[in-house]
Amino acid sequence: MKFNIDPTKEPILKSVVFLSIPMMLEMGAQNILNLVDIYFVSKISYYAIGALVTSSMVAVLFLSVSVGISTATGMYTATYWGAKKYKRAKFLYSNSLALTFAVALVFSAVVLFFLNDILTLIGLKDKTLLFARQYLSISAAGFLLNFVLSLNNATLRSLSLPSLSLRVMILTNLLNIILDPFFIFYLGFGIKGAAVSSIVSIFFGIMLQFRFLYSNNFYFMGFRFNIEIIKKIVKKGFFSTLHLFFRISSMLVLVKVIGILSQSAISAYGTVIRVYQILLFMVFGLANTAFVIVGQNFGAKFTDRVKKGAFLTITIALVFIGSLNFVIYFSRDFLLSLFIKNEQVKAIAKNVMLFYALSYPFVIVSTISSRISMALHDTKRPSMVNLFNLWFFQIPLAYFLSLKFSENGVWAAIAVSNATAFILNFSIMYLNIKRVQNEGKKS
Repeated sequence: MKFNIDPTKEPILKSVVFLSIPMMLEMGAQNILNLVDIYFVSKISYYAIGALVTSSMVAVLFLSVSVGISTATGMYTATYWGAKKYKRAKFLYSNSLALTFAVALVFSAVVLFFLNDILTLIGLKDKTLLFARQYLSISAAGFLLNFVLSLNNATLRSLSLPSLSLRVMILTNLLNIILDPFFIFYLGFGIKGAAVSSIVSIFFGIMLQFRFLYSNNFYFMGFRFNIEIIKKIVKKGFFSTLHLFFRISSMLVLVKVIGILSQSAISAYGTVIRVYQILLFMVFGLANTAFVIVGQNFGAKFTDRVKKGAFLTITIALVFIGSLNFVIYFSRDFLLSLFIKNEQVKAIAKNVMLFYALSYPFVIVSTISSRISMALHDTKRPSMVNLFNLWFFQIPLAYFLSLKFSENGVWAAIAVSNATAFILNFSIMYLNIKRVQNEGKKS
Protein backbone atom coordinates (compact mmCIF):
# COMPACT_ATOMS: atom_id res chain seq x y z
CA MET A 1 0.00 0.00 0.00
CA LYS A 2 1.50 3.31 -1.02
CA PHE A 3 0.18 6.74 -0.09
CA ASN A 4 2.00 9.32 -2.19
CA ILE A 5 0.30 12.59 -1.33
CA ASP A 6 1.28 16.17 -2.12
CA PRO A 7 -0.05 18.11 0.92
CA THR A 8 0.31 21.41 -0.96
CA LYS A 9 -2.18 20.34 -3.65
CA GLU A 10 -4.50 17.63 -2.32
CA PRO A 11 -7.60 18.46 -0.23
CA ILE A 12 -6.57 18.85 3.42
CA LEU A 13 -8.87 16.09 4.68
CA LYS A 14 -7.47 13.66 2.11
CA SER A 15 -3.92 14.64 3.05
CA VAL A 16 -4.61 14.11 6.76
CA VAL A 17 -6.26 10.73 6.23
CA PHE A 18 -3.84 9.28 3.71
CA LEU A 19 -0.72 10.54 5.47
CA SER A 20 -1.90 9.70 8.98
CA ILE A 21 -2.80 6.07 8.22
CA PRO A 22 0.76 4.93 7.43
CA MET A 23 2.25 7.26 10.05
CA MET A 24 0.03 5.90 12.82
CA LEU A 25 0.64 2.36 11.65
CA GLU A 26 4.38 3.07 11.66
CA MET A 27 4.21 4.39 15.21
CA GLY A 28 2.02 1.42 16.14
CA ALA A 29 4.64 -0.91 14.74
CA GLN A 30 7.21 0.81 16.95
CA ASN A 31 4.93 0.24 19.92
CA ILE A 32 4.71 -3.46 19.07
CA LEU A 33 8.51 -3.57 19.26
CA ASN A 34 8.36 -2.20 22.81
CA LEU A 35 5.47 -4.41 23.91
CA VAL A 36 7.10 -7.55 22.49
CA ASP A 37 10.27 -6.75 24.43
CA ILE A 38 8.39 -6.22 27.68
CA TYR A 39 6.26 -9.34 27.13
CA PHE A 40 9.25 -11.64 26.80
CA VAL A 41 11.25 -9.86 29.51
CA SER A 42 8.29 -10.19 31.91
CA LYS A 43 8.85 -13.96 31.73
CA ILE A 44 12.22 -13.44 33.40
CA SER A 45 11.01 -11.39 36.40
CA TYR A 46 8.70 -8.48 37.15
CA TYR A 47 11.84 -6.67 38.33
CA ALA A 48 13.07 -7.01 34.75
CA ILE A 49 10.05 -5.00 33.54
CA GLY A 50 11.04 -1.97 35.63
CA ALA A 51 14.66 -2.43 34.58
CA LEU A 52 13.80 -2.58 30.87
CA VAL A 53 11.53 0.48 30.89
CA THR A 54 13.83 2.55 33.10
CA SER A 55 17.00 1.73 31.18
CA SER A 56 15.08 2.46 27.96
CA MET A 57 14.30 5.91 29.39
CA VAL A 58 18.00 6.45 30.01
CA ALA A 59 18.73 5.47 26.41
CA VAL A 60 16.01 7.80 25.09
CA LEU A 61 17.46 10.61 27.22
CA PHE A 62 20.65 10.42 25.17
CA LEU A 63 18.77 9.62 21.97
CA SER A 64 16.84 12.88 22.44
CA VAL A 65 19.70 14.50 20.52
CA SER A 66 18.86 12.30 17.55
CA VAL A 67 15.26 13.49 17.76
CA GLY A 68 16.53 17.08 17.66
CA ILE A 69 18.64 16.41 14.57
CA SER A 70 15.80 14.47 12.94
CA THR A 71 13.22 17.16 13.71
CA ALA A 72 15.41 19.93 12.32
CA THR A 73 16.24 17.84 9.24
CA GLY A 74 12.60 16.91 8.72
CA MET A 75 11.48 20.50 9.20
CA TYR A 76 13.88 21.90 6.59
CA THR A 77 13.39 18.94 4.24
CA ALA A 78 9.59 19.42 4.30
CA THR A 79 10.04 23.15 3.66
CA TYR A 80 12.55 22.65 0.81
CA TRP A 81 10.49 19.84 -0.73
CA GLY A 82 7.36 21.98 -0.61
CA ALA A 83 9.31 24.78 -2.32
CA LYS A 84 10.72 22.27 -4.90
CA LYS A 85 14.33 22.87 -3.79
CA TYR A 86 15.36 19.23 -4.10
CA LYS A 87 19.15 19.54 -4.24
CA ARG A 88 19.22 21.71 -1.15
CA ALA A 89 17.22 19.06 0.74
CA LYS A 90 19.73 16.32 -0.19
CA PHE A 91 22.69 18.47 0.80
CA LEU A 92 21.07 19.21 4.16
CA TYR A 93 20.45 15.49 4.77
CA SER A 94 24.11 14.65 4.03
CA ASN A 95 25.23 17.15 6.66
CA SER A 96 22.70 15.79 9.14
CA LEU A 97 23.94 12.24 8.65
CA ALA A 98 27.55 13.28 9.27
CA LEU A 99 26.52 15.10 12.45
CA THR A 100 24.52 12.05 13.55
CA PHE A 101 27.54 9.75 13.27
CA ALA A 102 29.76 12.06 15.32
CA VAL A 103 27.28 12.63 18.16
CA ALA A 104 26.11 9.02 18.44
CA LEU A 105 29.62 7.60 18.85
CA VAL A 106 30.44 10.08 21.62
CA PHE A 107 27.23 9.31 23.52
CA SER A 108 27.76 5.55 23.34
CA ALA A 109 31.17 5.98 24.94
CA VAL A 110 29.81 8.25 27.70
CA VAL A 111 26.97 5.89 28.68
CA LEU A 112 29.15 2.79 28.71
CA PHE A 113 31.81 4.50 30.84
CA PHE A 114 29.37 5.92 33.44
CA LEU A 115 26.77 3.13 33.21
CA ASN A 116 26.67 2.09 36.87
CA ASP A 117 26.73 5.69 38.13
CA ILE A 118 23.79 6.66 35.91
CA LEU A 119 21.58 3.76 37.01
CA THR A 120 22.38 4.23 40.68
CA LEU A 121 21.68 7.97 40.42
CA ILE A 122 18.08 7.40 39.27
CA GLY A 123 17.35 5.18 42.26
CA LEU A 124 17.53 1.61 40.94
CA LYS A 125 18.45 -1.04 43.46
CA ASP A 126 19.04 -4.77 43.85
CA LYS A 127 17.57 -6.91 41.04
CA THR A 128 16.16 -3.94 39.16
CA LEU A 129 19.63 -2.40 39.01
CA LEU A 130 21.23 -5.69 37.92
CA PHE A 131 18.80 -6.22 35.04
CA ALA A 132 19.03 -2.56 33.94
CA ARG A 133 22.84 -2.73 33.85
CA GLN A 134 22.73 -5.84 31.67
CA TYR A 135 20.25 -4.37 29.19
CA LEU A 136 21.77 -0.90 28.86
CA SER A 137 25.33 -2.19 28.47
CA ILE A 138 24.24 -3.72 25.14
CA SER A 139 21.67 -1.11 24.12
CA ALA A 140 24.14 1.79 24.44
CA ALA A 141 26.45 0.15 21.89
CA GLY A 142 23.67 0.51 19.32
CA PHE A 143 23.06 4.25 19.72
CA LEU A 144 24.44 4.97 16.25
CA LEU A 145 21.89 2.68 14.61
CA ASN A 146 19.04 4.26 16.57
CA PHE A 147 20.21 7.74 15.56
CA VAL A 148 20.31 6.84 11.86
CA LEU A 149 16.95 5.05 11.98
CA SER A 150 15.33 8.16 13.49
CA LEU A 151 16.91 10.48 10.91
CA ASN A 152 15.90 8.36 7.93
CA ASN A 153 12.33 7.90 9.13
CA ALA A 154 11.93 11.65 9.63
CA THR A 155 13.30 12.21 6.11
CA LEU A 156 10.94 9.69 4.49
CA ARG A 157 7.95 11.28 6.24
CA SER A 158 9.00 14.78 5.20
CA LEU A 159 9.16 13.62 1.57
CA SER A 160 5.49 12.53 1.89
CA LEU A 161 6.58 8.87 1.79
CA PRO A 162 5.24 7.59 5.12
CA SER A 163 4.18 4.28 3.56
CA LEU A 164 7.86 3.41 3.02
CA SER A 165 8.71 4.36 6.58
CA LEU A 166 5.81 2.16 7.68
CA ARG A 167 7.14 -0.75 5.64
CA VAL A 168 10.52 -0.42 7.34
CA MET A 169 8.98 -0.49 10.81
CA ILE A 170 6.74 -3.49 10.06
CA LEU A 171 9.60 -5.60 8.70
CA THR A 172 11.93 -4.47 11.50
CA ASN A 173 9.39 -5.44 14.14
CA LEU A 174 8.64 -8.80 12.55
CA LEU A 175 12.33 -9.61 12.69
CA ASN A 176 12.50 -8.45 16.32
CA ILE A 177 9.53 -10.68 17.26
CA ILE A 178 11.38 -13.67 15.82
CA LEU A 179 14.74 -12.80 17.35
CA ASP A 180 13.56 -11.87 20.86
CA PRO A 181 12.78 -15.40 22.13
CA PHE A 182 15.77 -16.75 20.17
CA PHE A 183 18.29 -14.51 21.96
CA ILE A 184 16.52 -14.25 25.34
CA PHE A 185 15.65 -17.92 25.91
CA TYR A 186 17.21 -20.22 23.30
CA LEU A 187 20.70 -18.71 23.50
CA GLY A 188 20.20 -17.86 27.18
CA PHE A 189 21.15 -14.17 26.94
CA GLY A 190 18.32 -13.15 29.29
CA ILE A 191 17.45 -9.47 29.27
CA LYS A 192 20.59 -8.80 27.19
CA GLY A 193 18.91 -10.76 24.40
CA ALA A 194 16.19 -8.11 24.08
CA ALA A 195 18.86 -5.47 23.42
CA VAL A 196 20.74 -7.65 20.92
CA SER A 197 17.52 -8.46 19.08
CA SER A 198 16.67 -4.76 18.76
CA ILE A 199 20.11 -3.86 17.43
CA VAL A 200 20.08 -6.58 14.76
CA SER A 201 16.53 -5.63 13.70
CA ILE A 202 17.31 -1.91 13.50
CA PHE A 203 20.38 -2.56 11.32
CA PHE A 204 18.14 -4.45 8.89
CA GLY A 205 15.66 -1.53 8.91
CA ILE A 206 18.36 1.01 8.10
CA MET A 207 19.44 -0.95 5.05
CA LEU A 208 15.85 -0.82 3.80
CA GLN A 209 15.62 2.91 4.49
CA PHE A 210 18.68 3.72 2.39
CA ARG A 211 17.29 1.62 -0.44
CA PHE A 212 13.91 3.39 -0.33
CA LEU A 213 15.48 6.87 -0.18
CA TYR A 214 17.73 6.11 -3.16
CA SER A 215 14.87 4.65 -5.21
CA ASN A 216 12.98 7.94 -4.73
CA ASN A 217 15.93 10.00 -5.97
CA PHE A 218 16.90 11.12 -2.47
CA TYR A 219 20.43 10.03 -1.78
CA PHE A 220 23.43 10.58 0.45
CA MET A 221 25.87 13.02 -1.18
CA GLY A 222 28.83 11.97 0.96
CA PHE A 223 29.75 13.22 4.43
CA ARG A 224 29.39 16.99 4.44
CA PHE A 225 30.40 19.45 7.14
CA ASN A 226 29.07 22.75 5.89
CA ILE A 227 29.35 24.95 8.97
CA GLU A 228 26.35 27.12 8.12
CA ILE A 229 24.07 24.13 7.57
CA ILE A 230 25.34 22.38 10.71
CA LYS A 231 24.59 25.57 12.65
CA LYS A 232 21.05 25.65 11.25
CA ILE A 233 20.46 22.02 12.21
CA VAL A 234 21.92 22.51 15.70
CA LYS A 235 20.02 25.77 16.27
CA LYS A 236 16.61 24.30 15.42
CA GLY A 237 17.42 20.82 16.68
CA PHE A 238 18.70 22.11 20.02
CA PHE A 239 15.29 23.06 21.31
CA SER A 240 13.67 19.93 19.87
CA THR A 241 16.27 17.94 21.78
CA LEU A 242 15.51 19.88 24.93
CA HIS A 243 11.79 19.24 24.36
CA LEU A 244 12.29 15.48 24.67
CA PHE A 245 15.20 15.73 27.11
CA PHE A 246 13.11 17.64 29.65
CA ARG A 247 10.29 15.09 29.34
CA ILE A 248 12.44 11.97 29.72
CA SER A 249 14.68 13.40 32.42
CA SER A 250 11.59 14.43 34.41
CA MET A 251 10.25 10.87 34.07
CA LEU A 252 13.54 9.55 35.46
CA VAL A 253 13.23 11.92 38.42
CA LEU A 254 9.70 10.61 38.94
CA VAL A 255 11.14 7.07 38.88
CA LYS A 256 13.50 8.12 41.68
CA VAL A 257 10.59 9.54 43.70
CA ILE A 258 8.54 6.39 43.06
CA GLY A 259 11.52 4.17 43.88
CA ILE A 260 11.78 5.76 47.35
CA LEU A 261 8.19 4.66 47.96
CA SER A 262 8.38 1.22 46.33
CA GLN A 263 10.49 -0.63 43.75
CA SER A 264 7.33 -2.54 42.79
CA ALA A 265 5.69 0.77 41.85
CA ILE A 266 8.48 1.33 39.30
CA SER A 267 7.41 -1.85 37.51
CA ALA A 268 3.74 -0.80 37.66
CA TYR A 269 4.52 2.66 36.30
CA GLY A 270 6.76 1.22 33.59
CA THR A 271 4.10 -1.24 32.47
CA VAL A 272 1.42 1.45 32.18
CA ILE A 273 3.79 3.65 30.19
CA ARG A 274 4.28 0.82 27.70
CA VAL A 275 0.54 0.04 27.51
CA TYR A 276 -0.32 3.69 26.90
CA GLN A 277 2.31 3.87 24.20
CA ILE A 278 -0.36 2.18 22.08
CA LEU A 279 -2.06 5.57 22.08
CA LEU A 280 1.04 7.74 22.38
CA PHE A 281 2.52 6.42 19.16
CA MET A 282 -0.79 7.06 17.39
CA VAL A 283 -0.64 10.61 18.70
CA PHE A 284 2.92 10.86 17.37
CA GLY A 285 1.69 9.56 14.01
CA LEU A 286 -0.95 12.29 13.76
CA ALA A 287 1.52 14.86 15.10
CA ASN A 288 3.94 13.89 12.32
CA THR A 289 1.08 14.14 9.82
CA ALA A 290 0.39 17.69 10.97
CA PHE A 291 4.13 18.42 10.86
CA VAL A 292 4.40 17.42 7.18
CA ILE A 293 1.15 19.10 6.05
CA VAL A 294 1.85 22.32 7.92
CA GLY A 295 5.58 22.31 7.07
CA GLN A 296 5.14 21.81 3.33
CA ASN A 297 2.31 24.35 3.07
CA PHE A 298 4.37 26.79 5.11
CA GLY A 299 7.22 26.33 2.63
CA ALA A 300 4.80 26.82 -0.27
CA LYS A 301 3.35 29.92 1.50
CA PHE A 302 -0.21 28.50 1.54
CA THR A 303 -1.11 30.02 4.90
CA ASP A 304 -4.82 29.15 4.84
CA ARG A 305 -3.95 25.48 4.35
CA VAL A 306 -1.56 25.72 7.30
CA LYS A 307 -4.39 26.67 9.67
CA LYS A 308 -6.88 24.21 8.23
CA GLY A 309 -4.40 21.34 8.33
CA ALA A 310 -3.49 22.07 11.96
CA PHE A 311 -7.01 22.22 13.36
CA LEU A 312 -8.39 19.37 11.27
CA THR A 313 -5.62 17.04 12.45
CA ILE A 314 -6.24 17.94 16.11
CA THR A 315 -10.00 17.37 15.73
CA ILE A 316 -9.55 13.94 14.12
CA ALA A 317 -7.01 12.98 16.80
CA LEU A 318 -9.32 13.95 19.65
CA VAL A 319 -12.25 11.98 18.26
CA PHE A 320 -10.33 8.86 17.21
CA ILE A 321 -7.62 8.53 19.86
CA GLY A 322 -9.85 9.97 22.58
CA SER A 323 -12.28 7.11 21.99
CA LEU A 324 -9.50 4.53 22.10
CA ASN A 325 -8.37 6.02 25.41
CA PHE A 326 -11.55 4.83 27.08
CA VAL A 327 -11.35 1.43 25.36
CA ILE A 328 -7.90 0.89 26.84
CA TYR A 329 -8.98 2.01 30.29
CA PHE A 330 -12.00 -0.33 30.41
CA SER A 331 -9.78 -3.17 29.13
CA ARG A 332 -7.19 -2.54 31.83
CA ASP A 333 -7.58 -5.90 33.58
CA PHE A 334 -6.91 -7.85 30.41
CA LEU A 335 -4.04 -5.64 29.23
CA LEU A 336 -2.23 -5.60 32.56
CA SER A 337 -2.61 -9.36 33.01
CA LEU A 338 -0.53 -9.87 29.86
CA PHE A 339 2.53 -8.41 31.58
CA ILE A 340 1.95 -8.50 35.36
CA LYS A 341 1.24 -11.58 37.48
CA ASN A 342 1.95 -10.03 40.88
CA GLU A 343 -1.36 -8.74 42.31
CA GLN A 344 0.24 -5.93 44.33
CA VAL A 345 1.97 -4.53 41.24
CA LYS A 346 -1.22 -4.93 39.20
CA ALA A 347 -3.27 -2.96 41.78
CA ILE A 348 -0.79 -0.06 41.63
CA ALA A 349 -0.86 -0.14 37.81
CA LYS A 350 -4.68 0.16 37.79
CA ASN A 351 -4.43 3.38 39.80
CA VAL A 352 -1.86 4.75 37.36
CA MET A 353 -4.18 4.00 34.43
CA LEU A 354 -7.06 5.94 36.02
CA PHE A 355 -5.06 9.17 36.11
CA TYR A 356 -3.69 8.56 32.62
CA ALA A 357 -7.17 7.98 31.16
CA LEU A 358 -8.59 11.16 32.71
CA SER A 359 -5.81 13.41 31.40
CA TYR A 360 -5.07 11.81 28.02
CA PRO A 361 -7.20 14.19 25.88
CA PHE A 362 -4.87 16.95 27.10
CA VAL A 363 -1.85 14.89 26.02
CA ILE A 364 -3.33 14.47 22.52
CA VAL A 365 -3.84 18.17 21.85
CA SER A 366 -0.65 19.28 23.60
CA THR A 367 1.59 16.87 21.66
CA ILE A 368 0.16 17.73 18.24
CA SER A 369 0.14 21.47 18.99
CA SER A 370 3.83 21.50 19.93
CA ARG A 371 4.71 19.57 16.76
CA ILE A 372 2.79 22.07 14.62
CA SER A 373 4.73 24.92 16.22
CA MET A 374 7.97 23.15 15.31
CA ALA A 375 6.81 22.77 11.70
CA LEU A 376 6.41 26.56 11.70
CA HIS A 377 10.06 26.86 12.81
CA ASP A 378 9.28 27.61 16.46
CA THR A 379 11.19 24.93 18.37
CA LYS A 380 12.14 27.15 21.31
CA ARG A 381 8.84 27.89 23.03
CA PRO A 382 7.49 24.30 23.07
CA SER A 383 10.74 23.13 24.67
CA MET A 384 10.52 25.91 27.26
CA VAL A 385 6.98 24.77 28.06
CA ASN A 386 8.34 21.29 28.73
CA LEU A 387 11.09 22.66 30.94
CA PHE A 388 8.90 24.79 33.19
CA ASN A 389 5.85 22.54 33.20
CA LEU A 390 7.76 19.36 33.99
CA TRP A 391 10.67 20.51 36.10
CA PHE A 392 9.26 23.50 37.95
CA PHE A 393 5.66 22.30 38.27
CA GLN A 394 5.18 18.54 37.83
CA ILE A 395 8.21 17.29 39.78
CA PRO A 396 7.74 19.56 42.87
CA LEU A 397 4.00 18.80 42.83
CA ALA A 398 4.68 15.04 42.58
CA TYR A 399 7.10 15.18 45.48
CA PHE A 400 4.80 17.08 47.84
CA LEU A 401 1.70 15.09 46.90
CA SER A 402 3.63 11.83 47.39
CA LEU A 403 4.32 12.82 50.99
CA LYS A 404 0.57 12.87 51.67
CA PHE A 405 -0.90 10.43 49.14
CA SER A 406 2.07 8.11 48.42
CA GLU A 407 2.21 6.81 44.80
CA ASN A 408 -1.23 8.23 43.97
CA GLY A 409 0.15 11.71 44.57
CA VAL A 410 2.69 11.13 41.79
CA TRP A 411 -0.01 9.94 39.37
CA ALA A 412 -2.20 12.98 40.22
CA ALA A 413 0.72 15.35 39.56
CA ILE A 414 1.23 13.80 36.12
CA ALA A 415 -2.46 14.31 35.27
CA VAL A 416 -2.48 17.96 36.39
CA SER A 417 0.71 18.78 34.47
CA ASN A 418 -0.82 17.23 31.31
CA ALA A 419 -3.61 19.80 31.59
CA THR A 420 -1.26 22.77 32.03
CA ALA A 421 0.89 21.58 29.09
CA PHE A 422 -2.25 21.54 26.91
CA ILE A 423 -3.13 25.13 27.77
CA LEU A 424 0.38 26.41 27.05
CA ASN A 425 1.15 24.42 23.88
CA PHE A 426 -2.22 25.09 22.26
CA SER A 427 -1.84 28.82 22.92
CA ILE A 428 1.65 28.87 21.40
CA MET A 429 0.45 26.98 18.32
CA TYR A 430 -2.40 29.43 17.84
CA LEU A 431 -0.01 32.39 18.05
CA ASN A 432 2.35 30.76 15.53
CA ILE A 433 -0.46 30.22 13.05
CA LYS A 434 -1.51 33.87 13.44
CA ARG A 435 2.11 34.92 12.87
CA VAL A 436 2.33 32.92 9.65
CA GLN A 437 -0.97 34.31 8.39
CA ASN A 438 0.15 37.88 9.09
CA GLU A 439 3.45 37.25 7.30
CA GLY A 440 1.50 35.88 4.34
CA LYS A 441 -0.67 39.00 4.15
CA LYS A 442 2.40 41.26 4.16
CA SER A 443 4.05 39.30 1.34
